[in-house]
Amino acid sequence: MKKPIVLSATAFLTAIATSQLLYAQASPTVGTIDPETGALPTFQQMFMFSPYINGAIAALSVIAVLLFVVYLLSISQRTMAPTDFLEEVKKLVLAKKYEAATDLCRANRNLFVATVIQRCCEHAGKDQGVIMDMIETEGKRRADMLWNRISYLADIANVAPMLGLLGTVVGMITAFFGLEEQTGSINSTILAAGVGQAMATTMFGLVVGIAATIFYTIVKGRATRTLAEAEQAIHTVADHIKPELQTASASSTPKKSPRRKSNEEDA
Repeated sequence: MKKPIVLSATAFLTAIATSQLLYAQASPTVGTIDPETGALPTFQQMFMFSPYINGAIAALSVIAVLLFVVYLLSISQRTMAPTDFLEEVKKLVLAKKYEAATDLCRANRNLFVATVIQRCCEHAGKDQGVIMDMIETEGKRRADMLWNRISYLADIANVAPMLGLLGTVVGMITAFFGLEEQTGSINSTILAAGVGQAMATTMFGLVVGIAATIFYTIVKGRATRTLAEAEQAIHTVADHIKPELQTASASSTPKKSPRRKSNEEDA
């Protein structure tokens, strides 16, 4: 599964680099300082200096913002461990209606705590250690799914600066190829264009990478806090199953009466 993704990403980046190199050679003066006024290139001019790589970086920035908003809305106690659901399932557990509690959890499988509590209810007649193992196993599985989703922001934070570095390399190649084509003195315009392209793409990549890192840090802290609250809520429900198991085990163990014990001692 990972190998096709890596190959596709490699082919995509190679195509971007090749297209950008051809574009830079065809338009060597785009985005340079105005020779008449000495004004610096505008943001749009710097973007068009390396449109293919900067376009990919811009796409990553849009994806990062969308993921950040989605994670802020979807990672919270209200969406992962809502109070109404917990109160309802707790009432069913206290009433020893484990099948009804299991059905309720199955109907709300989109909730983080639902599948974990479902495993607890399905093993209600077993030892408390088994229930704790179910909580740990299912909770770890759901938590891993959540962390895998969040890791997309970290991937963007790593890829965006690398794309900027790719633009830097392409810009330097363009600058040196331009110098090679000159027969006389060094053309400072071509050299400045190549260096400017390199610095512009690096800047865009770093900006997106830094923003994605900040987004990831915020979402990671939110996820850690929400997972801790969900775990506490799950154990609160699981603790209501424990007294029944203890009572059942205690009632199933025969006890000797004091009179019978004294008779045995006399014998």
